[in-house]
Amino acid sequence: MRLCHHFVNEELEYAVCEFGNDFAELSLHCADASLVEYALTHFKSESRRCEWLASRLLVKELRGDSAKVIYAPDGKPLLADASEYISISHTDGYVAVAFRKHRDVGVDIERRGAKVLKLRKRFMNVAEEDALDKADEQTSLLLHWSAKEAFYKIIGNRGGSFSDSFLISPFRLSDAGLFYISYMVQGAEIKRSEVSYIVASSYVLTISLA
Repeated sequence: MRLCHHFVNEELEYAVCEFGNDFAELSLHCADASLVEYALTHFKSESRRCEWLASRLLVKELRGDSAKVIYAPDGKPLLADASEYISISHTDGYVAVAFRKHRDVGVDIERRGAKVLKLRKRFMNVAEEDALDKADEQTSLLLHWSAKEAFYKIIGNRGGSFSDSFLISPFRLSDAGLFYISYMVQGAEIKRSEVSYIVASSYVLTISLA
C-alpha cells in the first residue's frame, strides 16, 4: 500500500491509499490474521477482498492496531470505541478513510474515467447541468456524483433521488476546493453540507461535513 494523500487538523483527518489487487501480497502487510480470515470467508472476489482489507489496514495505520470498525444496522461503519465518526470509501485500486471528532463525515473516492458521461441523467438535474463547469465536463460531473455519494453517507435514505433531491451549488473547478450541497424536499432545503474536494490524476475525492 502507498499513502497518496493525508490531511489532518484538530477536527478532521482523512487519507487516501493506493493498493494492488493481489490479496496474498496485501495480506503480508496485515499483522491481524482475523482480518485476513474475515476477508477470505465473507467476500468471493479478489478485488472485493483487497478493498476491504486495504480499508482496515489504512484505519489501523491512522488509529493504531487496537482500532476496530463495526457496522450499524443500516450498514454505516462505526469505530467500536465510539471515539470518532468514521467514513470509508473505495474505488479501483484506491481506498479513502475519514475521521471526525464531534460531527458526522462522509467520504467518497471515484476513479477518473469517461463512464460518468453516460450516467449523468441518473444524478444530474437541470440546474446543475446549466451551471456545470464546461472547461472539464468529465471531472465536474464526477465531482457531482462523488459529492452526492459522500453526502448520502451522512443523511441516509430519506427518499428521493440523486437528481431530484440533491442540489449542488455552482462552483468553478480547481485542483482542490469546496462547494455546497443541499437535500431538497418539494423545493425546500432540508439539510446543507460543505463539501471539500481534491482532483488527482487518477481519482477525485470528496468530503462532506454535516
